[in-house]
Amino acid sequence: MTPEVLRQAAITLFGERGWMSRLSEALGVDRSSVSRWFAGLPVPGPVAAAVEAWLVIYKLTGRRPGEFDELGPADDLSGDA
Repeated sequence: MTPEVLRQAAITLFGERGWMSRLSEALGVDRSSVSRWFAGLPVPGPVAAAVEAWLVIYKLTGRRPGEFDELGPADDLSGDA
């Protein structure tokens, strides 16, 4: 995942303002780690996988990270609705 793809995904998931802080919080990493990825360090594979999964869930349910704990047993993530 390139820094630009990560940035666009974070804006989609967290909004235009404060997305870097919210991304770091959702990932459980320091904001400085996120900043380093945008300065040229590779985005770790598990981070890319988490962000990609969040995007899929968001597209299926409209829910963003931090809202997933609100999912109940009746929520269908299969996309077959």
